[in-house]
Amino acid sequence: MPTKRLMRIALTLVLWGVFTTGCGRAPVVLPEAKPPATRAERIAIYREVIGAYLKAGRLPIIDLELMLTPGTDIETIVQVMDHEGVALAAVTSHDPAFLRRAVERHPEHFIPLTPAPLGIEWTDPGRGFAESLRRSLREDGFGIGRIWMDLHTGETEREKKSRAKVVARQKAVFEALLQISSEQKVPIWLDMDPEDHGLGWLERQLRDHAGATVIWTRAGYLPDSDKLPGYGPGLLRAVTLRRPNLFLTLTLRPPAKKRIFLTLRKNLLFDPGGVFSPEWRALLEARIAHFGAGGSLDAAQPGFYQERIRHFRNRIMYALTPSARERLAWRNAWRLVAGSEWSE
Repeated sequence: MPTKRLMRIALTLVLWGVFTTGCGRAPVVLPEAKPPATRAERIAIYREVIGAYLKAGRLPIIDLELMLTPGTDIETIVQVMDHEGVALAAVTSHDPAFLRRAVERHPEHFIPLTPAPLGIEWTDPGRGFAESLRRSLREDGFGIGRIWMDLHTGETEREKKSRAKVVARQKAVFEALLQISSEQKVPIWLDMDPEDHGLGWLERQLRDHAGATVIWTRAGYLPDSDKLPGYGPGLLRAVTLRRPNLFLTLTLRPPAKKRIFLTLRKNLLFDPGGVFSPEWRALLEARIAHFGAGGSLDAAQPGFYQERIRHFRNRIMYALTPSARERLAWRNAWRLVAGSEWSE
C-alpha cells in the first residue's frame, strides 16, 4: 500500500498539473515531518523546509498571515502552497481546535500563532484573554494571532462619548499585550485601519515598549482616506525609521478593476492602470527589513489564495532587486519566526 508520504507527493503532482498552465516548475518535495514536541523541533522542521527550497534552486515564500476556518479546505490549501512556492505559512483561526488540528496534520507547512479572537472580545475582562494567550504561547505559539482594533472615534457627540470608552478599553488591553510580546519575545499581528490618532498612539506604544514587536497587516491598503490623508510611502518610511520594532505585511490585493465611474483607490500599491507604484517600490527597497507578505485577511479559499500569491510573486516580489526580493519573500519572516537571521 502506498505510504502517506507517497500519496501526498502524488496528490501534489496531480494538483500541480491542474492548477498550473504549463509554464511553472514542479513543486519542491518536502521532507515528511512528525508532530514536533518542542518549539526547537518546530524550527528544525522549518529549517529543513526552507533548505529543501534553496537546494532545489527555488525562492521560498513565507506567508506571515493565513486565516483558517472550519470551512477552509486545508488539504487543497496545502497543495496550492506547494505548487505556488509558499514554503511556510503562519496560521491562525477563530477556532482553536481547528487550528490545532491543522498544525498537527501539517507541521511542515504551518507555523502556529495563537487563536485570533472575534472582533474586540479580547478586551472583555470576563473572558480571561491574557491567560489563554499565555497558555497558547507556552504550547509553542510563535506569535499573538491577529488582533483587530477599531479605534474610530465617532462623528456625533453622542457617538463620540460612547466610542471613547470602547477605544480606551482596547488601548489599555493592547498595552498589556505589548508587555506579553516583550516578555515572550513574540510578535503581535495587528489589524488596524490607518487612522491619524491610531498610528500616533501605536508609535508611542512602540517607543514605550521597545522590547515588543508589532506586525501591522495590510500595508498599502487604505479603506478610508479621510482617516489618514497622509498615509503612504513617505509616512511609512518615517515611522519605520523611528520604530525598529514595527513590521508590516503588504496587502496582496490585486489592483482594482477598471470601472466606468471614478472610485477612490483603496489599494495604493498600484497606480491607476494597475502599474506597481514606483513610490512603493522605492519604499520597499529602502526599508525592506520591515516588510513581509500576508496572504489572507479573510478565510483562505484555494482559488482565491492562489490568485493572490501569484499576483504577489509576479507583480510585486519580482519587481524588486534580488536582495530585496529575498528579504520580502522569506528572510524577514524567518527572522521573526526563528528569532535570528538565516544561517546555512
